[in-house]
Amino acid sequence: MKKILIFKKDRIGDFLNISPILYNLKHNFPEAHITIVCSSYNYSIAKHYTFINKFLIFKHSALFFLIKNYSSFFFNKYDLILQLDSKNSSYLLAALIRAHKKASIKFIKYKNFFGINIIKKRPSFLISLFYNFFLTSNENYDHPNNKKNHYLSLYLQILKQLNIKIHSEKHYLPYMPTKNIYLNNYYNIHIDERWSFFKKPFLERFEKKLSDLVIDNTVVLTSNLGGNDFFNFLFFKYKNNKNIYFNNKATVNELINIIYYSHSVISSHTGLTVHIAAAFDKKIIDIVSPKIFNELDRWIPISSNYQRFNFENFFFE
Repeated sequence: MKKILIFKKDRIGDFLNISPILYNLKHNFPEAHITIVCSSYNYSIAKHYTFINKFLIFKHSALFFLIKNYSSFFFNKYDLILQLDSKNSSYLLAALIRAHKKASIKFIKYKNFFGINIIKKRPSFLISLFYNFFLTSNENYDHPNNKKNHYLSLYLQILKQLNIKIHSEKHYLPYMPTKNIYLNNYYNIHIDERWSFFKKPFLERFEKKLSDLVIDNTVVLTSNLGGNDFFNFLFFKYKNNKNIYFNNKATVNELINIIYYSHSVISSHTGLTVHIAAAFDKKIIDIVSPKIFNELDRWIPISSNYQRFNFENFFFE
């Protein structure tokens, strides 16, 4: 296989979720020229995969992107196209580009509209005709066999159906760490805007557990850029505590470095931190509502040290 084109232009954590696919493709086809269509957002993580030969950053509309990259798409015939995001524009673009084989996932959702069951499929029947095969993902999270729709497992199954050997199922992030500015062996707790959905009683319990934790442990608290109400509250309360460090301006690279030197990563399923932690074999602690347990079951990295807690009764170990 000489030329491979992959579409993955959604979030940063989503890109990390296909890292085992990239790893296995490179190990099976070390001389292959791999092109990835990514977003300007997830390029910040994609660029670490230096064995990728070419990045095409999707901007504006599908038509604009197609015209801008006309030579890459229409003067080439790829051996394999993998459409690995759920974007309609990606399905369309992949359908228009020539390749010996095209594979993707078809997303199916069942909705009840005034007693009538309606089936919604993505991509459409017409666009599906331009692909060689699909695996199917049922997007109803209450599906009785929900774990069958685990996204990374579906991606790996695509490779198996293409007779591509699986060398590893683990997340992979080729990263050279920079100097650690914090003490080694710490907890990284990432508090982003998701925490605004938690009620006051939970936040009060969490703050109490944090105060107990930092008696004998070091914690590095990170957040979305600029922080948020709960992060800022903790900052003003604990800014003089020698066992807590705060960072509300971390770039993607800085956050990778913080996680690299930690031993455990705690968040309310921030996809970026969860998938980075899995790549570095860190302990992952997810504090979430049970309402999204089934949804998250589809995203948990394979062979990771992952623990999930209902936000109403979580604890630290």
